[in-house]
This record gives sequence, structure tokens and C-alpha cells, in this order.
Amino acid sequence: MSVSDVIRNCTLAVRDAIKSIDEHISAVAGQRVASQERVKNSTTEITRQHALESERKKLVDAVAEKVAEAKRILDDIERKRQEALNAFLRCQEEQNGAALSLRDAQGATETALREIRKEQKSQQDAETLLSKLHEERVEKQAELRRALLEALEKYLKQQAEQVHAAFSTQEQRAKIMMEFEAFKKARHSDPEIAKLCDQRDELRKFLNTATVSGVKGMLEESLKAIEDQIIKKFPNALQVPENAFKDSQSEDLLFYCDRNGKAVFLLPVRAGDWDAAGKGEITESANNTMCLIWNMIQELDLKTHDGDFISVQGHPAFASRFDLEEVAILQGFNVKSRDSVVLRFVLSALPSELQEAITYED
Repeated sequence: MSVSDVIRNCTLAVRDAIKSIDEHISAVAGQRVASQERVKNSTTEITRQHALESERKKLVDAVAEKVAEAKRILDDIERKRQEALNAFLRCQEEQNGAALSLRDAQGATETALREIRKEQKSQQDAETLLSKLHEERVEKQAELRRALLEALEKYLKQQAEQVHAAFSTQEQRAKIMMEFEAFKKARHSDPEIAKLCDQRDELRKFLNTATVSGVKGMLEESLKAIEDQIIKKFPNALQVPENAFKDSQSEDLLFYCDRNGKAVFLLPVRAGDWDAAGKGEITESANNTMCLIWNMIQELDLKTHDGDFISVQGHPAFASRFDLEEVAILQGFNVKSRDSVVLRFVLSALPSELQEAITYED
């Protein structure tokens, strides 16, 4: 609503009242003019009658009735004059009341104008504050995007470390299992080892049933001495980890959809290892990186035309030509090393706000 609309709404009733009073004043003024005209006519008649009176003194008796009639006319005119005077006085009163109402209306208009100016200033202040708040929100949104991207970078670095740790764990597990298998064979082929193992088994049984602390301590010392002899020949034989035979861990291979609706996969590898592999540098980390990528290509059956390896925010990625329906079909892949599954990757979409942040930066 504009200022003119607000003023019109606030002063409409007062304006109608003023208009009505003005019309009333105009009507009464017309009556006054008519009365004045009649007074003027009557005055002229009186003058004429006075002239006739001086001329026709002799005809006084004859025109007595006419004089009486004229007197009645004069009385009527006087009465009307008084009525007109009374009406004039009433009009003056009404005019004074109208002037007072006009002043009240003008005062109300001034009050309304002051209120309008006050509200306009409040509106300007609010607009200024809103503009400032919008600017602050834009800055905070940018800060949030940076924080989200930093969190993603941190997560990808942690994931890359977990990948290398999984490869290392797999190698250690293979080494331990080889030693454990050699120990099992020696138990059946080497009499000395077989004797030590039988003694170890018996002592462990006694330990499980021993209740006297002194006896239990002696059994533990004897058991330790036997195990030390075994460890001298097979260092890792008695240290097979509980998770040596457990399934490989599962990780998320994160992806997001670019502006064309195509999936971009964020590879869980370090940029340095990726560059080293690209340059043909032979390092354990570079080999693990290439092993992961090779398994991804093989198990997802990727072709040259399916996408390109790129860098997103300085991190290795695979920009595919797959839409979401095609990604759902792919599901995931295993990473194998020496015929053993090191990791299982499941394709997982980035959280929506993180996807918005990365596509905004792109």
C-alpha cells in the first residue's frame, strides 16, 4: 500500500464531513443572498410608499386599507428578516464548528503524516538490517561450504589411510598365517615341537582348574618357559590375531552428481600416491593405489567411454557418464590382493549439503 493510499484511508471520513459542511454552507449562503435580495426589494417598496404617502396625504383615508396591508407586508418582511438573521447566526455557529472540525482533521492528518514518516524510517532501518543480515548469511554460507569441503578432505585422507592400513594388515595377516601353518606342520613333524605343544596344552588345562594362587603362579611360570621356547623357533606362531579369519572391512566409495546429473566418484587415494603412480614410481603406496583402481575398473567393468579420471578440489576422482539409475546397478566392488579380499567398497552418495557445496565450487 502506497503513502497516498494510507493518507486517503486515514482522512476519508474527515474529508466527507468537510464536503458535507461545505455543501450546507453553500445552501445557507444562497438563502442569505435571497433574503438580502428580498430585504432590498422591501426597502425599495417602503421608499416608494413613502413617496406616495407624501404625495397622497389627501388620500390617507382612501388608502388606509392599503397602508394597513403595506404594514402587514412590512411586518411579514420584518419577521422574515428576523428569521433570516437567526438563520445567519446559526450558520455562523455551524461555520465555527466546521472550522473547529477542520482544525481537528488537520491535526489528525499531521499526526498521521508523522506516523507515516516514523514507519517509513522504521522500514528503511529494517531494509538496512535485512541487507546486512543477507550479506552475513552469504558469508556464513561460504564459510559453511568451506567447512564442509574441509571435512570431506579430512574424511578422504582418513579413508586413504584406512585403505593403506588394510593393505598392510592383509600383508601382516598373510605373513602370520604362513608362520602359523609352518608351526602346525612342525607340530606333527618335529618331535621337540610336538612335545612342547603337548606340555603347553596340559599346563593350560591345569591353569583353568587351579584355585591355589601359589600353584597357579608356578603353572604360569612353567607355561611361559615352554611358550618362550616355541616363540624362539616360530615368533608369531602363538600370536594369531583374533581377526585373522574375519571378513574384510567395508568402506563407502563416495560419489555426487555433477550439474549434468552424472556421477563423480571420489577415489579413496592420496593425491601424492596418485601422482607417483602416474609417473611410474614404484612405491608400496603407489602400488596399493593402482591395485585399488585396477580392481575398481575390473569389477565395475568400466570402459574407456564410461568416464575420465580427473581432479576434484585437488583430490583424484572418476567423472563417469553414469546417471543415478546406472550407479544403483553397479552397487560396489571388492579390492583383492594376492587372491584375498582386502576391502569391500559400497557406492554411497554424498550428504545433500556436502554435494551442494562441492557442485557450487565446481
